[in-house]
Order: sequence, then structure tokens, then C-alpha cells
Amino acid sequence: MKNLLYIVIVVLITCFTSYSQVEELNLSNINLNTEQENFNILNNFGLYQISPINSVTTETNNILIQQIGNYNRISSQTQSQSSDIELFQFGDNNEIDLSINAPKISGKVLQNGNSNTILNSIYYTNLNVNLNAQQKGNNLTINKIGINSLSNNLQINQQGNFKTITIISN
Repeated sequence: MKNLLYIVIVVLITCFTSYSQVEELNLSNINLNTEQENFNILNNFGLYQISPINSVTTETNNILIQQIGNYNRISSQTQSQSSDIELFQFGDNNEIDLSINAPKISGKVLQNGNSNTILNSIYYTNLNVNLNAQQKGNNLTINKIGINSLSNNLQINQQGNFKTITIISN
């Protein structure tokens, strides 16, 4: 009986002490003309916690990954001042490994098929890296290690089954 009384007391105390506060936001009369106004409005409602972005464009690091299939894997370890990389995998058991340290990195990698592998390792260069590779088929492998002015702008298109391309540059 005492236990039931304690449970009832705890429930009542919890019910009386817990409450929720609902605030209705009326945004119909707000003019959103500039980025600074947008920031100020969002900041006033507590929805924005960082400082506004200046209109000066800064270099960014972007990576887009799209995977359709099973057991696809991407490992991207890049260090750069700016990058714009797009990685696409359509199929099963595909693998992309990128280890790149360069001032700028850009490129697109497409794998269409099953059990394809791309390895691109560039540990340090002062060149801006452009990586473009496309694999269409099954059990295809591209190994690209290092970089120089000749191998930097290669566009690799690999088609078929059970083929390997290895490029080692100094």
C-alpha cells in the first residue's frame, strides 16, 4: 500500500512540475530581403547560432557521395584549401579509397558495375589535383599512386571485366 502511495505522489509531482511552453511564430509580416536580415530574424528566435556569412566568397571543401547498391565503401581522407569531389557508386561491392594532400582537389569518380576498386594516393603535392575516373563493368581496378604534371589531368575510362590499371608517378 505504501508503495502505491509513493508511486501516486511521484506521478502527481511529476505532472504538476513538468510543463511545456509553446510560442507561436508569426512570420507573415517579415521581409527577408538580405542575408543579414535573415540572420537577424533567425537569431532572434534562437534558431541560428553562428555569425552571418560575409558576401565575400571563400574557398570550401565539398564532397558529394551517391551510392546505390549493397556493400559499397568510400574512404576519403583529403586535406586541401578547397575541394570539389563527386563520388558515384552504382552496383555492389564497389570501393573508392582517396588519400590526397594538395592545395586544391577537384574531380568526379563513377563506378558502374560490381566489385570495382579505385585507389588514389597522393601524400603531398603543390599541384592542384584533378581526378577523373570512370569504371563500367565488373572487377575493375584503378591504382593511382603519386602525381606529376603528366598524370594529373588524366581522364581514365575503364570498361570491361577483370581489368587493372596501375599508374605510379613521381
